[in-house]
Amino acid sequence: MSAAVATGARLGLRVDVDTHEGMRDGVPRLCEIFAEAGVHATFYLSMGPDRSGLALLNAFRPGFLRKMRRTGAARVYGWRTILSGTLLPARPIATAFPGIARGVRDAGHEAGVHAWEHRHWQDRVLGWSAAKVARELDRGYQAFVEVFAEPPRTYAAPAWLGCEAALRHEESYGLDFASDCRGTGPFLPAFGDDVLRTPQIPTTLATLDEALGETHREASSFFDDLFAELPADGWPSLTVHAELEGGPYANAFARFLRAARERGVRCVPLGELLADARARATLPVCAVRHAPVPGRHGVVLIQGERRG
Repeated sequence: MSAAVATGARLGLRVDVDTHEGMRDGVPRLCEIFAEAGVHATFYLSMGPDRSGLALLNAFRPGFLRKMRRTGAARVYGWRTILSGTLLPARPIATAFPGIARGVRDAGHEAGVHAWEHRHWQDRVLGWSAAKVARELDRGYQAFVEVFAEPPRTYAAPAWLGCEAALRHEESYGLDFASDCRGTGPFLPAFGDDVLRTPQIPTTLATLDEALGETHREASSFFDDLFAELPADGWPSLTVHAELEGGPYANAFARFLRAARERGVRCVPLGELLADARARATLPVCAVRHAPVPGRHGVVLIQGERRG
């Protein structure tokens, strides 16, 4: 047992829901796993159409096909999802299952918007105008209101591909926090001298899909090694996916949560992680930038240097 775990480390839990089948099958399974472990998480729901098949247009981008092979994408997602929105019709995600979506909230979890159309955002957002970014965010916002009869309190950019236009438009929603980037801990983002009001809670740890076939051969070893990454005095955050940890790797993830409880790790939703961080100190102000991260193709938004 590591010293960090022995002293009572905390871990923020975030769940990304990217596909129709992830919403239908993975979300209920994860809710069961969390109930058994006695923990809560923050769920980010893709609201609109599942056009996962458009990912195949990335076939010639560096690293994409290799990632598909090493993560066993065909086995994890299934051919119905892999072809969704191309050879097969796109199916709605959260809007197709309003009962499941509301069940997340009713079980005590936080729920927020991941996207209106996940694949469209992930592939194209960096080329969009600010007006186009705002329209896409607003579509997700309105769909969330239609499902939950209340506005979302948090957002998370698909594939951590946030941008200045998105973060600035999120300010208009009066969110409690957002989780649009990767980084080291909660902070307030800044663009030049302009400091935004909406805190960012970055994902700090590698994800299972980034590790499989790269740093780890098995999900069980990936989760075992996470304990060494949990500082007792930090604010680590782990993102899991409804399609993976709520799918073929559900048992490995459930074992991880049981082991975390035995080791004294407190698993919490991101809002609670933020409250803990604010209780300890004033949130730092940090710039943001785009950069690659190991195990992913393309770039993500990264927490940068601390200001002041």
